[in-house]
Amino acid sequence: MENGDDKDAPQPSPAVNRWKVGLTCAAIVATGYLIAWLVHEPEPSEPTGRAKNSYVTPPVAFPVQIPGCDVVEPPRGGQTFGMVHSVTYEYDNPSYPWFSGPKAGAMTQALQDGLPGDVQIAFAPVTRSLVFQPILGDPVQNKGFGGWTRANATLLRGDREGALAVTVRQATKPTPPCVAGELDERRHLPDGTIVDTDDTWYEIEGVRTLTRDATAYLPDGSVTHANATDQAADGSGRPRAVPLAIDELVALVTDPELRISAPVPPGTSSPPEVCLPFSKSGAVIDQAQARRWDAVLAQIPLDGVTLDRPLGTLLQGERGGGVCQAVRVTTPGHQSRLAIVISTEQPLPQEPDTSSYGSARRRLPDGTVVETHEERSAALASTPRTDRTVTVTRPSGTQIEISFANAPAELLPLALLAEIALNPGLEVSR
Repeated sequence: MENGDDKDAPQPSPAVNRWKVGLTCAAIVATGYLIAWLVHEPEPSEPTGRAKNSYVTPPVAFPVQIPGCDVVEPPRGGQTFGMVHSVTYEYDNPSYPWFSGPKAGAMTQALQDGLPGDVQIAFAPVTRSLVFQPILGDPVQNKGFGGWTRANATLLRGDREGALAVTVRQATKPTPPCVAGELDERRHLPDGTIVDTDDTWYEIEGVRTLTRDATAYLPDGSVTHANATDQAADGSGRPRAVPLAIDELVALVTDPELRISAPVPPGTSSPPEVCLPFSKSGAVIDQAQARRWDAVLAQIPLDGVTLDRPLGTLLQGERGGGVCQAVRVTTPGHQSRLAIVISTEQPLPQEPDTSSYGSARRRLPDGTVVETHEERSAALASTPRTDRTVTVTRPSGTQIEISFANAPAELLPLALLAEIALNPGLEVSR
């Protein structure tokens, strides 16, 4: 390391002043994977004007001293950063025996409980509500992309908002060396944990994003990474701000409950199911309206039905303006899926009332249309099961759809599902 004299003061390395970014996305619909990667290549010195699609980071000084690092390696040349977004719904993956649905549920609860008291998770779909998602593929197929579970969300703090993403994986390599430009500090904790932190920014096409990172390398082989940025949700109107300080990120990534070896408390449920993957168009339903409907759903009696969580936690749909909730219904030896979707600005069916095998449509005196459908379930079961759907569309445009997939004959018949969907409390509050 240098002695700090002026003649030896660190200078920016021209090789890392500018970066060019290429973005490639591949969507494999059959598996629900979306894979994107940023390929960073150093550029020689260039004029002040930025090229289209430019990616710019702060100049990196080298040689440099970094607290907690005995040796600092020079900045790297070309780098590839990976991101995998999963919309698969199954948590069981034999390639990662440490992970499961209940494990994801326990980790999700720990992460959400670990947020500072004045931080809120923005109203959003399940996959953007700080809920750990399934791990993709297997180590051979991933080839550097994947192998981790990820939870992300927009966070609200005061009148400002930003984003948080947390990943947890099992280490496959030793703790990396300290590299100039990749961390500001390396912390060595008493239990042997190493935490790297970085507070920096980047620009894409001249738009700057502030970012803070903390990465923990834990004694049990867990690697937990938290990234907070000042990226704002589209159309929110709130000022942008990085929602968490470095020390708050360090507290999250070193939470013992996020370690791969942390035991799962008995009775822990899997995270909420993803619902409404392809919703109808309609107005965006705000959180206040969803909470009013939650109160109605929570009071609906479902005698003899065992749910993995109570009704009454509607979230935004993955696409479109509706809200929904999906729950698992457990009966001896079988599991069914009950989903409720509420959307607005839906047109009333204009076709005449009809009835055919498994399907029926009727119009009530106030103009409300009730549609029902029931058919044999494709799921294998020792006793016959059906898939049932009731759709109620009101003259106001409010539409309630309740589906019960792989349903036992004795539970929640169509008449009862229709009664739930017709509850007057599930109309839009004025």
